[in-house]
Amino acid sequence: MGKEKKCDVLVVGAGVSGVAAAVAAARSGMRTMLVEKDSFLGGTGYSGLLQHICGLYLNGKTMQEETLNDGIVREIVSRLYQLSPRNKIKKIGQVYVLPYSREYLASVFNSMCRAEDKLTIMFNAAAVSVNKVGDKVVEVGLDQSGTAHKIFPRVLIDCSGDGEAAFMAGADYKLSPASKRQLAGFIIHLKGLNTGDETLPVKVPYYLSKAASAKLFPSYIRFTVFSFGEAPGEGFLKINPGHENSRSIRVISNRAENMLRYLSEKLPSFRDAYIDGASLRVMDREGRRPIGEYTLTEDDILNAGKFDDGVVKNSWPIELWDRKKGTLYKYLKDGEYYEIPFRCLKVKGISNLLCAGRCISVSHEALGSTRVMGTCMSLGEQAGLASAYYIENGRYPHEGRK
Repeated sequence: MGKEKKCDVLVVGAGVSGVAAAVAAARSGMRTMLVEKDSFLGGTGYSGLLQHICGLYLNGKTMQEETLNDGIVREIVSRLYQLSPRNKIKKIGQVYVLPYSREYLASVFNSMCRAEDKLTIMFNAAAVSVNKVGDKVVEVGLDQSGTAHKIFPRVLIDCSGDGEAAFMAGADYKLSPASKRQLAGFIIHLKGLNTGDETLPVKVPYYLSKAASAKLFPSYIRFTVFSFGEAPGEGFLKINPGHENSRSIRVISNRAENMLRYLSEKLPSFRDAYIDGASLRVMDREGRRPIGEYTLTEDDILNAGKFDDGVVKNSWPIELWDRKKGTLYKYLKDGEYYEIPFRCLKVKGISNLLCAGRCISVSHEALGSTRVMGTCMSLGEQAGLASAYYIENGRYPHEGRK
């Protein structure tokens, strides 16, 4: 039998933004529930097999020691350093990133959540309905491994990535047409490489592009990115499937085996290489963007826009994975950052619904900058803090500012 439960704050999605939102709300004294459709914390930060946390630092000529945003994100970075002191900030191209282990990230998240006695986590639980009365969410239906639950929150925070809870609540949203939506991502972990050839990040895309032109592989294979791992003989292939029929894990895994076989014929470095792991699922870079009280734009980012209700700082470039051209970058000026206003988190027309992480109110272009993990952590924290303020004061802390 299902259960009916009341809580102050309900967070849907336990990715990096959801964990930060739930911890921030619980630390503010709110009875908080965090629901996650999978059986682990961290979302794409865990399942995606990513190597770096992006969006943490101010980009420019000088490397910054501290994160651009303080609070929970800085605490997470500090805890990761304690677990892995060797993983230092590194510069890749024009940006600074933090290498990390997904197991260490999960350990940090589990530790932070366990420390909060006002926080309850429900794994294998998906939101299936959201009911409103007037402009307020009053009930959220959950399905936990076939068991139905009803949750009655005072504030709902959607950290689902795809705006699933906001969609079920009837919020307006924007969704780029499939032909313009950013490519998804899928990562293959390789071992047994001869990593002495420093030109592999150039050679791998070159040969795969030739193979795609020769119709040996689908066209999206030409956008594959190779990067070295932290350990000797380790590397990663980032594949970017672009069509619905190419998103099957089985199809992508079989294709990766064929790609590795092809590369082993062209490049001596790959002759003894083998696949040691892969992303647990295809990673979407773009989905629904619920419409908030403000929509952040490309101009806001490139002009380093600041706002009276700015709650999160970001210096990450606009990084778009275009279906025809591959990765496109547009950078802020060196040493500059922009702010994300709280109004981007507040869903228009629904007073007690906030969004955080990838599904905030931004344009298609702006999403290419705001969706990175470091930024999403800070967005989650701000949503959690704002929800507590709303419950205690009947309004959000930044209402009335622009």
